Amino acid sequence: MNPQQQPPLPPPATSGSGSGSGSGSSRYENQKRRDWNTFGQYLRNHRPPLSLSRCSGAHVLEFLRYLDQFGKTKVHTNLCPFFGHPNPPGPCPCPLRQAWGSLDALIGRLRAAFEEHGGKPEANPFGARAVRLYLREVRDSQSKARGF
Repeated sequence: MNPQQQPPLPPPATSGSGSGSGSGSSRYENQKRRDWNTFGQYLRNHRPPLSLSRCSGAHVLEFLRYLDQFGKTKVHTNLCPFFGHPNPPGPCPCPLRQAWGSLDALIGRLRAAFEEHGGKPEANPFGARAVRLYLREVRDSQSKARGF
């Protein structure tokens, strides 16, 4: 399935969102609920629609790649003259992506929400090995792209 064929979804909540009032726990719970609802909408919009019980780590990866279109982090490609520079001196055409930290936090919230909604820990697609490897690859590639 081509993620570009999906209707747009609201971007996931980021760790910095919220009014700052209230307890950190309620802000986390609100983010987790919004993220869970966004993922549920993604499953419903999937062609063909996908039930949570049939969702796999591969579907989670598809979702994470889909979210890149909402990203705000510039990730330089190997061919970019600014590749490896933490503070590039000018603009470039490299793509915007979701930041590794945002994806890592999102997966943590979705992993918890899956189990809170009755999913068995051993069947949790957000904890799949492929998802962990993908997050590690994103972290490493973003780090290299910025010269860290």
